Amino acid sequence: MEWLLFLAYLILFSWLITKLGFIRNSGLSKKTLVVLFLVKIFAGIVYFQFHSLPAYKDRSDTWKFYNYSLIETEQLKTQPVKFVTDFFQSGYENKGGLFSDENSYWNDLKDNSMIKLMAVINVFTGNNYYANIIFFNFLFFIGLIVFYRLMKRIYPDKYYTLIVSIFLIPSFLFWCSGLHKDGLIFSALAFALFGFHRLLNRERIFHSLAILIISLLLVFILRNYLVMLLIPAMCVGFLINLFPKRTLLVLSVSVVAGTIFFFNAKHLHPSLDMPKYIVQKQAQFSNLEGSSVVETHKLQPDFQSFLSALPSALDMGFLRPHPGETGMISLVASVEIILFWLIFILCIIYRKKGLSQPPVIWTTLVFAFLVLIVIGYTVPFSGAVVRYRSLVMPLILTPIIGITFFNIIKKYM
Repeated sequence: MEWLLFLAYLILFSWLITKLGFIRNSGLSKKTLVVLFLVKIFAGIVYFQFHSLPAYKDRSDTWKFYNYSLIETEQLKTQPVKFVTDFFQSGYENKGGLFSDENSYWNDLKDNSMIKLMAVINVFTGNNYYANIIFFNFLFFIGLIVFYRLMKRIYPDKYYTLIVSIFLIPSFLFWCSGLHKDGLIFSALAFALFGFHRLLNRERIFHSLAILIISLLLVFILRNYLVMLLIPAMCVGFLINLFPKRTLLVLSVSVVAGTIFFFNAKHLHPSLDMPKYIVQKQAQFSNLEGSSVVETHKLQPDFQSFLSALPSALDMGFLRPHPGETGMISLVASVEIILFWLIFILCIIYRKKGLSQPPVIWTTLVFAFLVLIVIGYTVPFSGAVVRYRSLVMPLILTPIIGITFFNIIKKYM
């Protein structure tokens, strides 16, 4: 019976994505849309099977979310008002630190949001995990279509090449197809970039502003520190929009000014002590256990410490795991990241000379590289780096592919 329900929803949503105007207007054929959606569903099932292995099940977030959602579904059915009000209550004496991992409403918000959403979906799926995969990937898929439409608008000659960089990067496909927050975060980021681009172009200003604000709120709920990286990246894009012929100067000044602000904002207000938050986040990760731990530089909240740790942070965020690290998963991940940067370098070499990039592209790239640097400074597990990094891989590869004067693949789809 569970598989019949799964198949029924699979057919329903596969049909639905070919009928919704926003998705259909992406320019992708019905066959391509259905195939890409089915690929994500298959990846979601693989994700579930992987996290059902004995070595991972007991510490898997996806199982934790699902088990808690069953309790929340019962509450939704019997006490719907309490189901809603509980979301806004912390259960602690105060709401705790914004970036703290312990006794913090803000930290719990990301998991609670996922659990509440899954609880609502359980009502329609009868608590069927496999059917839940379809519902969630429909939400994930919309975000991918948003990003595809944005990139296609900027690079209209790269229709099918962009499919690979947006939909089919292996680690991104795996981590953003399972029942977890990653797919929702990417969808929220895609809408934020979409709204930002339209704002810069003065298109339906109030509508675009609403999209941007709601998207930033969703990103904040699901992974709050990303908003603190996205806003500066948008400031860079805004300045490039004001001074389009001074892009290099804007980027250079932004790096210097951003660094100064990062280390001195605490003098404006103690809550703006950003180096302290990075140090705390590194310490929180270091207290966890994992087989892929890498010895990293222990940070202190000052410029010299961050500068000394920068080479190892770049290595961790951009290049780990290395080919020599043990385990088949590490080997596969290391091959992927080598190929990823190889394609990146080739695209830079074969770029269209003198091609001016719109501000949203610089925002996308600046944000992605900031995320990788923060990952490098805070995450000491190469396995965890693969997951967190996967979120921004399409944000890096897609614009870089877009600036080349050739298509990596031809129009076969």
